[in-house]
Amino acid sequence: MILEFLNMGGYGLYIWLSYAFATFSLIFLYYVSVKKLNSIKNIEHLYQTEKATEVSVSQEANRF
Repeated sequence: MILEFLNMGGYGLYIWLSYAFATFSLIFLYYVSVKKLNSIKNIEHLYQTEKATEVSVSQEANRF
């Protein structure tokens, strides 16, 4: 019975490979998206840190 289900009338190999391809594609797209999001967050953090440093330097320059 289980083998009949897995065989799916002779189309089992095609069906299971299609499921595997779709699953791996979704996992890959998720991984790429998370990696891209993290790099954008890192760039924003660096930009904000650089901007804060410029503001503090300009404030010190205005004191004198």
